[in-house]
Amino acid sequence: MSSQVLAQKYRPRTFEDVVGQEAVTRTLRNSILQGRIANAYIFCGPRGVGKTSIARVLSKTLNCEKPPDKSPCNSCASCAEIALGSNIDVLEIDGASNRGIDEIRTLRENVKFSPSKGKFKIYIIDEVHMLTQEAFNALLKTLEEPPAHVKFIFATTEPHKVLPTILSRCQKFNFKKISPKMIFDRILDVTKKERINIEEKAALLIARSSDGSLRDSLVILDQMVSFSGEKILHDDVIELLGMVQRDKIFELSDAVIESDPGRAVRMLDGMINNGKDPVLIANSLTGHWRDLMVLKVAGSPTSDMAFSAEELKRSEAQLEKLSLEEILYVLQNLSHCLALMKGAMFARVPLELTLIRLTRRGAIVSLPDILARLEKMEEACRGTGSGHLAEARVRPEPVLREGRSAAAGSEGNEPPAAGFGAVKFQWKAVLAYVKKKKMSVFAFLSVAKPVEVSGNKVVIGFGKDHAFHKETLEAGDNKCLIEEAVNRVTGSSLRVEFVLLEISDRPGDTGADDPGKETEAKEKMKPVIDAAMDVFGGCVVRDITEGGK
Repeated sequence: MSSQVLAQKYRPRTFEDVVGQEAVTRTLRNSILQGRIANAYIFCGPRGVGKTSIARVLSKTLNCEKPPDKSPCNSCASCAEIALGSNIDVLEIDGASNRGIDEIRTLRENVKFSPSKGKFKIYIIDEVHMLTQEAFNALLKTLEEPPAHVKFIFATTEPHKVLPTILSRCQKFNFKKISPKMIFDRILDVTKKERINIEEKAALLIARSSDGSLRDSLVILDQMVSFSGEKILHDDVIELLGMVQRDKIFELSDAVIESDPGRAVRMLDGMINNGKDPVLIANSLTGHWRDLMVLKVAGSPTSDMAFSAEELKRSEAQLEKLSLEEILYVLQNLSHCLALMKGAMFARVPLELTLIRLTRRGAIVSLPDILARLEKMEEACRGTGSGHLAEARVRPEPVLREGRSAAAGSEGNEPPAAGFGAVKFQWKAVLAYVKKKKMSVFAFLSVAKPVEVSGNKVVIGFGKDHAFHKETLEAGDNKCLIEEAVNRVTGSSLRVEFVLLEISDRPGDTGADDPGKETEAKEKMKPVIDAAMDVFGGCVVRDITEGGK
């Protein structure tokens, strides 16, 4: 006993039957009612969204024996023949197997003849992008000036492969993927008419897995009827399609939310042992957290989502425990994980690593929190007399390779009104001005400190580890910008000079050979180290000021 497959049985017979392509159907219906029918149309879009179905409906409407209406009657002889594919005036051609110039030359010869019964001779060419360039060129003249009784309808999934000269001679319609919600509703409608018993969760899975193709969803539904028999269950769909159970994704996400790495790894191990591919698990997990992100921002499901009432309730419960920043952090790590898995021989390792990292996200301090703690650390350092953090790394009175020390300013030349103290006090303002003007210059200048004002000159010092920074800033434009910043902030006319200091910027290198001075430097560094350990939760495992011992 043979029966018609669901994808054919429920193929649209009128424009009203088409799902998810309202803009296309409305335009075509209005053009027929107004008598503004084009010589050629090209339908572009993914597979299984209604391109050839609408081409047939349009053909039936144009050749319907009844007066023109917005849809075919589907009762006259012409409509019946077109539906069966036996109408000699409506020819469906496969562009993949009739792609050569000889086939197109034959078509050009045949278009000269008037239709046998209907009003128009209509050529529907599917996958038109498969035609050769010679075939396209042979078709150009006919498309530009076709006989009044000929209409062309092209369909393609890859419009970028169609010659622009062909596209310019056609009315182009872009078909879109059908939303999971629309496909879900259509599945329920078909199963009701066919008296098929299906779980709502099973219909949702089929809708999600069809990737916006209504035809694919009906093919899967047909397959499920053969597999399940009287009732289609959620677990049956998962088993047949090799999908990851939605409940498992929720539970794995709960383990991440509750910061339980052991539970997350055990769950992943169980899923993989049950035959699930790690890449498929990672993709499913990414899709779930993407849904959480959209729900968090939009407040409700968007058109591309399909949830059961239970799934929506579980998603909302998870969202109550998550901030948007946490969701974004999880998504970024999952996306990075998928990239790593592409080139990994042992694909589960990147996923395990990512899950463990995500369950430990509470130990990660955000950048604003770090900056706030560093500011408090600076204040604590000032209270102990150790000065600014950066000053703890560069001694107040460094030995210069050239020029004089700041302490020498009292002998002979007196500093101007905007003396060393004023420049040093306003150094943050200088840096802020440079940062606003040019970030790259700010990055190099932020490791330096003003060390001397002599006459109309400001000396800015770099540790010996930053010679490259000094050379970069000595370039004309960069140095001019820094001088501009200094003069704007101090209200004086000063020029800038850069020098290298006889010290290292490494905390353990004080630049002094005197053990007493070294001890003093270590004492000054102690508040900085203690505050840094408080921020980052660290501990001293080796004192680098002891020469690496």
